[in-house]
Amino acid sequence: MCFRALQRIRGKNPDEPILDGSYMIMTREAYIELSKEEGLVIFPERVPLDATYRIATKANLDKIALFLVYPAEWYIADLWDCNSYGLQAQLDAGRKYQTTVRLGLGMLDNDDIGIHEYHGFATAKDIDGNRWLLEPNAGFPWSGKWFRNGEYGYSLDKEFV
Repeated sequence: MCFRALQRIRGKNPDEPILDGSYMIMTREAYIELSKEEGLVIFPERVPLDATYRIATKANLDKIALFLVYPAEWYIADLWDCNSYGLQAQLDAGRKYQTTVRLGLGMLDNDDIGIHEYHGFATAKDIDGNRWLLEPNAGFPWSGKWFRNGEYGYSLDKEFV
C-alpha cells in the first residue's frame, strides 16, 4: 500500500506533514553498535525490543519536529516530567510517522534558563549517521527543532533503544 494512502487511512490530521517515504531500515544490533561508537550507554541493551529501526532523512525529521512537542502545562513533577515528554515523542514518531525516535537521557546544563540537572528528551539518527536531539517540552525556547549533542547545554549519555 502506498505510504501516503496508509497515512490517510490511519486518520492523519491534514495539517500534519506527509513524509516522502525516504528511510533506511537498520537492525537493532547495528543501531546499538552505532550508538556505542558514539559513547552512549544503551538502556536496555539486552531486552528484546524492536528488531529493526526505521531511520529517516534529516528532511523528514525536520518535518515532524514540531509535531513531537507537547504543551509545557502537561508537566507534573515526578509523574509526567522530562522523560515522559521524551517517551511521548518516541511513541508518536513511531505511531504517527513510522520513524524511529528514542528517549535520550543526559545532563542539561544551561545558565540562560537556570537548569542544571539530569534530563530526558528525544534523540534520533538520520540516514547519514548524524545524531540529533529534540526538546519535546514546549516550555523551552529551542523546542521543536533538532539540534546537535552539546548545543543548549545538552549532553547525551544514555539512549533507550
